[in-house]
Amino acid sequence: MARRETTNGDLRTPVVFYSATVKEGLDGRDTYYKEVFKSFASVYHPSMKDLEISGSKGTKASFTIKIRDPLSSYIPDNSHYVEIQDLRLRGKKWSIVDIRPSFDNRQFLTISLGGDASG
Repeated sequence: MARRETTNGDLRTPVVFYSATVKEGLDGRDTYYKEVFKSFASVYHPSMKDLEISGSKGTKASFTIKIRDPLSSYIPDNSHYVEIQDLRLRGKKWSIVDIRPSFDNRQFLTISLGGDASG
């Protein structure tokens, strides 16, 4: 069975990308998240390839998202975090584990996310 191409209609779930820094102050251990990009994504459970990648990084839970390639307006980075704006996952920040651009067709980016499944 041939794999169906992703279309704009598949990108239904809002996602927010954040950079993280340490808050300044006496404690210096609190993390501050700064919003850097918003998009719609297709969110799905990881493929075997994604599970191998996230497993090698020690993650306990993972998702894979596909977004329209923002080209130069935003470049995802492994130091960034993603919040999936779904009621079941809201409030959880997922680490970016892997970023796979398509060099043949620059329409979409596939991003593997990992975390520990806690809030």
